[in-house]
Amino acid sequence: MKPATCSERRRGRKSAGGFTLLEMLVAITLLAVMAVIGWRALDSLTRSRERLTDHDARLDALKVLYGQLQADCEHLANPTLLQASPVEIAQNRVLLVRDRRDEGQPPTWQALSYQLDGNTLLRVAAPPVDNRAALQTSLLALRQGGGNNAQVRRVLGDVEGLSARAWVEPGGWQADSNRIRNVLFSGNAASAVAASDVGAAVPNTAVRAVELTILARMGDGDTPRQFQKICMSGL
Repeated sequence: MKPATCSERRRGRKSAGGFTLLEMLVAITLLAVMAVIGWRALDSLTRSRERLTDHDARLDALKVLYGQLQADCEHLANPTLLQASPVEIAQNRVLLVRDRRDEGQPPTWQALSYQLDGNTLLRVAAPPVDNRAALQTSLLALRQGGGNNAQVRRVLGDVEGLSARAWVEPGGWQADSNRIRNVLFSGNAASAVAASDVGAAVPNTAVRAVELTILARMGDGDTPRQFQKICMSGL
């Protein structure tokens, strides 16, 4: 057998020794790049999942809000029995008066409000009362924030604004509390008839619906979107 030359012996030692330092550095760099790409992809996937979960939670909160508002409107107090308007609208707040009496029982009313506290929409409900003087006290407390005995429930977060209006037949949509009272009690609408009793609503007038409009974000960094809900009353 022919003896191996020096050049052949060096190539043999190189093959037996494994990867060179340069090859190892290239491999490590490629692995690092792949790890960074994989981490960014996983982070993006996690963030997308969190945004979808948050979006779904906000949609569920909107559904709860709409359901509660519908229930409140369906039990709106009769203005004739109440001798006042059951709807009062102010900036970032709408006050409603519910009829809480049982059938055949004397009137029992509950004042409640949908109002903004910072960027949080709250439903604030005063305890039910059985006389108009106590109801006026409840309404005054709600105008000032709710009072100590009110039940406060957080309905929706990240709300930028709130507005409301009421459909008062025959006057149509009204966004001013004074105008609502005028249509109900003063007979200022074209087809209204003057009331015969002091404090009684004009015949053929009623609050038929309440519309609530909110401007809210559906996620962090999102542009505020407008959401509207029209609830028919039981009057």
